[in-house]
Amino acid sequence: MKMKFQNIIYFLIFCGTGALFFSSCDKDELLEKDPISTISSETAFETEASVMSALNAAYDPLQWQFNNSAHSFPQMFQSIRGDDHHSQQASFWAAGLLFDDFPILPNNTNVAAYWAKWYKMIARANFAIKIAEGFDFTTPGLQNQIIAEAKFLRGFAYFELVRHFGGVPLITQAITSTDDEIFLPRNSESEVYAQIEKDLSDAAAALPAKGETDAWRANKGAAQGILAKAHLYQGEYTETVQYCEQIMNSGIYGLEDVFENNFKQANEFGLESIFEINYVDGLAGGGFETNESQEGSGSWQFMFMWAAGKWLSWGNMIPRQSLITLYDDNDQRKAATFLQPGDVVNSPGLAAIGWDPIKNPGFAIGSQAMNKKFFISYEELDVLLNVQQSPLNEKILRYSDVLLMHAEASLMGGGGDGQSSFEAVTMRAYGGTLPYTLENIKLERRKELATEGWNRFTDLKRWGDLKTAMEAVGKNFVEGRDELLPIPQVEINLVGTSILQQNPGY
Repeated sequence: MKMKFQNIIYFLIFCGTGALFFSSCDKDELLEKDPISTISSETAFETEASVMSALNAAYDPLQWQFNNSAHSFPQMFQSIRGDDHHSQQASFWAAGLLFDDFPILPNNTNVAAYWAKWYKMIARANFAIKIAEGFDFTTPGLQNQIIAEAKFLRGFAYFELVRHFGGVPLITQAITSTDDEIFLPRNSESEVYAQIEKDLSDAAAALPAKGETDAWRANKGAAQGILAKAHLYQGEYTETVQYCEQIMNSGIYGLEDVFENNFKQANEFGLESIFEINYVDGLAGGGFETNESQEGSGSWQFMFMWAAGKWLSWGNMIPRQSLITLYDDNDQRKAATFLQPGDVVNSPGLAAIGWDPIKNPGFAIGSQAMNKKFFISYEELDVLLNVQQSPLNEKILRYSDVLLMHAEASLMGGGGDGQSSFEAVTMRAYGGTLPYTLENIKLERRKELATEGWNRFTDLKRWGDLKTAMEAVGKNFVEGRDELLPIPQVEINLVGTSILQQNPGY
């Protein structure tokens, strides 16, 4: 796409290698230069560190909750678009209002931002692979590591795209010249999944295990886990069980005894974490909406409605009451997922200013609850360099997700002892279990992963439950249209309708 080509050119010049350093030169010599239509790696990437910087740039879009002047929170596309969240404060957050019901239109700027986010990751991953393949490394294994991590990121990005848009254009070569083909048609869903499987299989074979690399980097378990999910989405249950069991038998992962510990800043990259977004405080300087150089998360401000001192937040995404009522009071996930009126926050800092944030926030519809998984304490907030950027990491894949995938795929004929996996999750949650049925697996999957932003809508889609679930919360869902997001109209306008065709019903 033209827009993606422009973005990768910008990245190559400014983002992939850091600032460029120029020696002094004659003005006339500069004026005599031919126009640059290609980008060369011979001079821009002369050290292993510079090649690693190209890979690191490919991780950056994971942090983006705002790009192309629009929001790209995963919760918008899974939780609000689904049946877990309301956009409660839609009177001043029109972006969320547009996801509260259907249709979501092709000119929606947030859909365009989501599309661009993943294609920018793909472009950066492609470039990192190209640079690494042509570089003469001296550090043993570093070339394979860089290529494997880039393939993981590319595979993950395409998984996000195919789940939400269906078949999309496959771009697997770096765009480095204006002569490169940039107007590409959509590939089929099966072709996209085949590329995902190839990328993630290559990554899983080459990546080190958790604990053998930087905690924030992709590891073998992450590649195996997304591979398991990709197969699950295709109804390939034997393969799902196979990859889940590789993780389960590794001896590396387990369930936290206390569910809430998964979402504590002091326990990031903990026992249950397989892959998470690494956030840090305020290195980008501006707020999370200022540009794509985001380092901290803006989720806490969107997840709460508090206003006192530094507790300035907006309550844009609020759990539906129908979600909250699914939980029994003896389920430890309830208190770890929701903050409700009357809950106690043990905070000397709040006590010192005489303010209790856990009160009835007066939301117009639905519950009066907020999202505990993204909570940071007053003490954590008070020392931030930038209060718009929470340093609390956000989980993409946890071990409990793997156990529930294993339970589901096993029940559907994939082999393995799925009942034990299912019971491990429920026993941790409330010290008991339910009959091992598909409906109970669906229920526990929803409760376990609620509000995290990576599963709900597309789970309902793959189960064939979207129409029933959407109508239950009063949405105007149309079968044959609303299962997929529209291809952004801005992309179709650039490429042409004869090449890039719209999804049905739009």
